[in-house]
Amino acid sequence: MEDKNYIREEIKNIVLVEFSKLISIIEADFVANYNKKVNNFLLSQMDERITASMVFVSSFESKSGFAIESCAKKIARIRYGEINVPSIVNPHNLPHKLKENSLNGQVVLTNVETHNGDLRGKISAFRANNMADGRGRNRVESGVTQDSIKKYLLPLSEEYTSNNIYTKPVDLAFFDGIDWNIMELKAGGDLDSSNAPSNVEKLLTIYVDMGIKNCKIYFATLYNKDGEGNTWTGAVKKHLSYPEMFLIGKTFWNKILPPIITFEEFTHIYREALEEIDLNKRINDMLSDCLGEL
Repeated sequence: MEDKNYIREEIKNIVLVEFSKLISIIEADFVANYNKKVNNFLLSQMDERITASMVFVSSFESKSGFAIESCAKKIARIRYGEINVPSIVNPHNLPHKLKENSLNGQVVLTNVETHNGDLRGKISAFRANNMADGRGRNRVESGVTQDSIKKYLLPLSEEYTSNNIYTKPVDLAFFDGIDWNIMELKAGGDLDSSNAPSNVEKLLTIYVDMGIKNCKIYFATLYNKDGEGNTWTGAVKKHLSYPEMFLIGKTFWNKILPPIITFEEFTHIYREALEEIDLNKRINDMLSDCLGEL
């Protein structure tokens, strides 16, 4: 039987390690980033601490992605096992000389020539021709489903197979015992409408790179920006079938957390870890030090 307390501590330590690294990185270049903002005349009327706080939020959002991906990967390994959440995703056992410990994140190894302009055009056209349309009762959801990508995109893997081997970064990939799960993971909870098409096409391209039938792709977010339990209203819904192709907030965490740990308990673990890091004090001290208040 799984030891819940042991698993709980494992998850807490993952968050502790990754977010301690993140805060240290932010602290290292905070003054330089603040000084850049000081030269922005558009912010000249703002209080120094407001400006410094803005710099922190901007830095946190831009740098937190890798920390979150690393947390998600390590938590998924607790549930699915390290062998099923590899740093090198190699579904066709292609020969390579990569070393797992030299990689910062996960990569997919493929012999599909996904830089090919014709292939990229076909993937883009597939997305564009299957966009959602209308509102309310008249809304037609996106035709980009798990079944449609298998029918129309999977054959492209063979059509564009090459003699070369490529590596493609992936936010999160794991085998759940039945399917490979490939995710585009967003810490910010959504994408703006201008970035949504390219991010969806990136995800579809990785699906083609995988080139296997037992593969599913998802757009995932760490939290539901509309509130847990509410219908998510992100821009990506125009390009992927909702909710089939999405793992939003609680649904995402329930997919990777060990079943013995609920999403609600995970949020408590996360809060405990940040309190142990003394996050608020470190942030306030960093701001005060930058502003010469200490």
